[in-house]
Amino acid sequence: MKTVRSVYQTKFWRLLLAIIVVASFAIAPNIEAATSIVTRDEVKTAANKTIQYYHNTYKKKEFAGILDWPALGLFAFGEDVSGPKWTVNGKNGAFWREQQVRTGVNLSKTKNTDYQRTIIGVVAAGKDPRNFGGVNLVETVKNTMLANGHFADSVADNKTGKPVGNELVNAHIFGIIALHVAGEPIPNKKKATEWLVAQQHHDGGFTWDVKYFDDPADYQLIESDVDMTAAALMAFAILGLDEQHPAVARAFDFLKKKQLANGGFDSWGTENPESCAWVIQAIRLHGQDPLGPAWTKPSGGNPVSAMLRFQVADGSFTHVLSEEDALPVYQNSMSTEQALYGMADAYNPKAAYTMLHEKYRPTAEKNMFTDYKPGQFGFTETMRLVYENGISGYTDRTFKPEKVLTCAELEQWLSQLFTKAVAVTGKNEPVTGEQFMELIGKANGAVAANPAGYVEQAKQKGWLYAGFDAKKPVNRAQAMWSLAQVKK
Repeated sequence: MKTVRSVYQTKFWRLLLAIIVVASFAIAPNIEAATSIVTRDEVKTAANKTIQYYHNTYKKKEFAGILDWPALGLFAFGEDVSGPKWTVNGKNGAFWREQQVRTGVNLSKTKNTDYQRTIIGVVAAGKDPRNFGGVNLVETVKNTMLANGHFADSVADNKTGKPVGNELVNAHIFGIIALHVAGEPIPNKKKATEWLVAQQHHDGGFTWDVKYFDDPADYQLIESDVDMTAAALMAFAILGLDEQHPAVARAFDFLKKKQLANGGFDSWGTENPESCAWVIQAIRLHGQDPLGPAWTKPSGGNPVSAMLRFQVADGSFTHVLSEEDALPVYQNSMSTEQALYGMADAYNPKAAYTMLHEKYRPTAEKNMFTDYKPGQFGFTETMRLVYENGISGYTDRTFKPEKVLTCAELEQWLSQLFTKAVAVTGKNEPVTGEQFMELIGKANGAVAANPAGYVEQAKQKGWLYAGFDAKKPVNRAQAMWSLAQVKK
């Protein structure tokens, strides 16, 4: 005869088994549905149609208008828009855009974004952004960074002739992107990052402009935008912030919540391909796969499949799918150019912006300083710290590698490279080898009984630069070499 206890035990195990079985059925479909309904090969097929559309449409215009944005997607798919295929009568997209730059067409000094997108188009066309139409676009944008780390809204104010404006988030983001694709490091990287993080809203997203309210409660009413949140994520990736950073995690969480059941996104109340393209760019720049299970809904849809739904027969893209939104279905130039570079980042394992950065960085490094070039001692190590940690030279574009390092300079570098604060006594006094190793050791968390102990630790760790002398002053190149070893 069963006891009451044994009966309850039997019921308990049966119930537990039932829960496990039900859960397995509930989970299984989700696992299966995590497979994308489109493949990379299908993305390439769709992209080829768009590329052909551009060639057919723009050839009759000698490819005028291929720059700025269409060139980005074409470059990412291996098209040379300055080559024979995209040239008619000796003229191509770069030729026509350069004529515009010379005369200031589509290049207003009141709009920093004009200069920024021009850089993107110029490098995508394989041209020199430091001398295009007689304009050094790179230096122009670099010089728009304000003291607070924000890329100004304008290149030159009509009254003062100076960069002004602290309102536009998109000008800041595309300032970062433009310099990145030109191979440049981001100046004042720490402040540039802090400024952007400060613009994040309560929901984790971003808007195109800075919000100002008298009533703090109004900030809780802000509705962030998918496109600008994706753009902010692109900038964060370039600035070196990954998903472990709270701002990045919150922004991705915002996008996850905004993703539609079909895998797509809407902006300003309308589902569209452009929003999908920007999200795809953000995903790829952070090393994720927009076709992967993390971004694929149970329907099998993801940002890529959702975007491809907007392609029409001739290979172009439309902004809407039907007239239900009170808008006609028609080819849209903005939708098409953005969908093409979205397809590129979906198809390629590397983002288009990353590909451009890698292509142009060697040239940028050569032009970084007038007195410090590849092959000189410590140059490679210095470049790593310049790009990754925001170390900079002098305002006259020199680095002075042989100049003796001062206490003030070392203190500034340590504050940029390490989280632990280390006080450096003196200002313009030179730093000796022994003093240098002690200070960088302390900044890195090392402990020793005396200065000689720090030198010994540095020797064991491989931090001593060639020709190290404990009593002689350290020069700037030697300091960079050692600091780069510490930061490996």
